[in-house]
Amino acid sequence: MKNPLDPFKFWKRNDTTESPSASAAQSVKPARAPSASAHASYQTSILKDFIASVTRKENPVVLDLGPVIGSNIEFFLNLGIKVYMEDFLAAYSNPKYSMLVDEKITLNEQQFFGENFDYADQFFDGLICWDFLSYLEPKFARVFVDRISAKMKPDSFVLGFFRTQKVAGPVTLHKYRISSESFLEYIPLDRAMEIKKVYQTRDVTQLFTEFNSQKFYLLKHQVLEVLLRKRIPAPTP
Repeated sequence: MKNPLDPFKFWKRNDTTESPSASAAQSVKPARAPSASAHASYQTSILKDFIASVTRKENPVVLDLGPVIGSNIEFFLNLGIKVYMEDFLAAYSNPKYSMLVDEKITLNEQQFFGENFDYADQFFDGLICWDFLSYLEPKFARVFVDRISAKMKPDSFVLGFFRTQKVAGPVTLHKYRISSESFLEYIPLDRAMEIKKVYQTRDVTQLFTEFNSQKFYLLKHQVLEVLLRKRIPAPTP
């Protein structure tokens, strides 16, 4: 029987690992450079609450869906958190998962999920989404959240960022370096994508149907920061 842990990419203290190679991504036209595309630091109001919630768990495990950043890995290791890294947007943009349906390029969901996020159910204590859900077609965002929710333990936590303003054309993507529990560096990538949906608080709660909202905070640069908690199933009579 195949060991479900074989394909995992994770880091823990004293492990010897190699950084996973970056997935090939679709070429995109450069975005018209908005002001938010610059390398900048912004305050985070909820990261500290996410960390406090996760570190109360025994041997906590977190899934980070952004590009691999060595200092972020070290940050979590120093807190006693094992972290798995999956660069979601790199995989999502990989042309090998595209197929033509009715003369329209469509994501091959069966192949995508067959080759990515193959984790055991109820495995993670925490999930960091960053802002990538804003760049997904809303229908696929719901599919992905349903899939990844199954990998989350009851009473686990999700930290997410959501774009609240629509921008014309593609915008520069960012990766996020944790400077401290209160500040993040927004580092521009050489990729751009269109914002497919802007989210308000109600949209987020409707997307994460198995979770209760713990905190919402609208940051000064119009990004909605969210902390969610997965409900514990009611005991069987």
